[in-house]
Amino acid sequence: MRRLLYLSPIGLWLYSDYSQGFKNQGSAVAAAGLSFFDYKYYLSQYEYNSDDYHRERAIVNKRVAERILHLSKQNKGVYLKAGQYIGNLERVMPKEFTDTLKVLQDQCPQVPYTEIQQVIQEEFGQDPKQLFSEFDEKAIAAASLAQVHKARLRETGELVAVKVQFPYLEKQYPRDLFVINKIAQFCDFVVKEYNFTNIFQNFQKSLLLELDFKNEEKNGLKTKMLFKNDDRIYVPEYRMSSKRCLIMEFVEGQKINEIGQDKQVAKILIDLFGKMIFQYGHVHCDAHPGNILIRRKPKLQLILLDHGFYTDIPDETLKEFRKLWLAMAELDYVKASKHAVALGVEEQHLDLLPLIFFFRTKNSKKKIGDPFSKEERKYVREKDLINLESISNLMNQLPPELMYIIRAANLVGIHNSILGGTTRDRLMRFTHFALENEHRTWFSILWGRIKMIYRTVFKGL
Repeated sequence: MRRLLYLSPIGLWLYSDYSQGFKNQGSAVAAAGLSFFDYKYYLSQYEYNSDDYHRERAIVNKRVAERILHLSKQNKGVYLKAGQYIGNLERVMPKEFTDTLKVLQDQCPQVPYTEIQQVIQEEFGQDPKQLFSEFDEKAIAAASLAQVHKARLRETGELVAVKVQFPYLEKQYPRDLFVINKIAQFCDFVVKEYNFTNIFQNFQKSLLLELDFKNEEKNGLKTKMLFKNDDRIYVPEYRMSSKRCLIMEFVEGQKINEIGQDKQVAKILIDLFGKMIFQYGHVHCDAHPGNILIRRKPKLQLILLDHGFYTDIPDETLKEFRKLWLAMAELDYVKASKHAVALGVEEQHLDLLPLIFFFRTKNSKKKIGDPFSKEERKYVREKDLINLESISNLMNQLPPELMYIIRAANLVGIHNSILGGTTRDRLMRFTHFALENEHRTWFSILWGRIKMIYRTVFKGL
C-alpha cells in the first residue's frame, strides 16, 4: 500500500514542496504509464516477430522516444541528462530512440545571470564583481546540468571559463531521482523480464558524481597527468573549484564537428580514446562535440573539456575486456564466450556483443569495418536481436563500466566518420591498443605487434 501511495499523484504531491517538482513528477508518471500500455498491451495484438509486429514496434519505439524527448525538454536537469544518455547509445538502443533523442545535445537551456550570480556567491562567499574584473552575463555554452561563462580574474587578469551548476538542481534532483526510481520499480513489478531498477541505479551513481564539480576537477587532473607526454592532447588548467562551480583556464578552439574532414584529428581522437579504454581504464564518457575543441596554434591539439562523467575500469574487468575484444576481432567466439561469461554476460546474449562493438553479426566472416550486409540484416531480424528485452538483459549483466565504454566508443565513431575516418581505421586502432596492453613487457608488446601483422595479412582481420 505504501508503494502505491508513493506512485499515486496524491503521494507525489505530498512528497513535493515545489510546483515545478510536482509538474516534473506528474509528467514523468504519465509518460511512463502510456509507454507501458504501448509495450505491454498494444503490441500484444500482433504475433511476435511477425512483419506486422516489427512494423508496429518501430512505430511504438518512435512514439515512446518522442515522449522522452518532450519530457527531457520540459523537465530539464536530470531528465535532460537521461534523454541525452539514451540518445548516445547507438547500436544498443533501437534506432528510433537514438535518431529522435540525439537532437538533445544541441538544445540545452540557459538560466538568467542573476541565478548564476547567486550560486557563485554561495560557493565562494564573494560576489562575482569581487572575483572578476569582467564577466559575460550571457553564457557561451550550456549543458544539461550547468552553463559556462567567459570572465577575467580580478587578481591576475587571466581570462577564464566559469562553469556554474544550475541553481534549481540542488533541490530538484533528489525529487526527480526519487520519482524515476519509483517508476523503474513499478516497471520491474509489472514487466518481470526487465530490470529497470538496476539500470536506473547505474545512471544515478554516475549522475551524483557528475553533480560534484570537485570530482570533475579530480578526473581532469588525472587525465592531464596520464597524457602529459602526449602534446597532441590538452586539458585546461583549473584555478578554483567548489561542489557547484569551477573556474578554469579559458582555451579557444573549434568544435570537433565544425572543422570538416581531417584525418589527422581523427587519428588523435582515436589514439586518445584507445589509450583511455584499453591502457588506462580511465574513460571520458561524454565526448559530444561541445566537449572536444581543436586548435592549430601553436600546434595542432585536441582540447578535452568537461571531465564530470568518467568511468574507471577495475584492472580485472579491463583485462577480461581486452581479451574479449581481441577474440571478437579474430572471430573466435569460443574464446569470446569464455571472456564474456567472466564479465557476467550469459552465453545467449553473446550475439549482441560483436554487433555493438564491431558492427557485425556473430555468423559474419567479413573483415573489420566492412559494411553491414543484407545477410547480417536478415540474421538480426530473424533472431530479433535489437529489442528492449535483450538490451535490458545485456545492460544488467555487463559491468556498468562497459556500458559507459559503449557510449564513449559510439561518440568517437560518430566524430571519426564526420572527420573522414573509416570504421576500419577506428576498430583496427582500438585492436592495436588492446594487443599492446594485453601484456606490458617489451617482448610481449613486440610479439603482440607481430601477431597483429600476421592476423591482418593471413587471417583477414
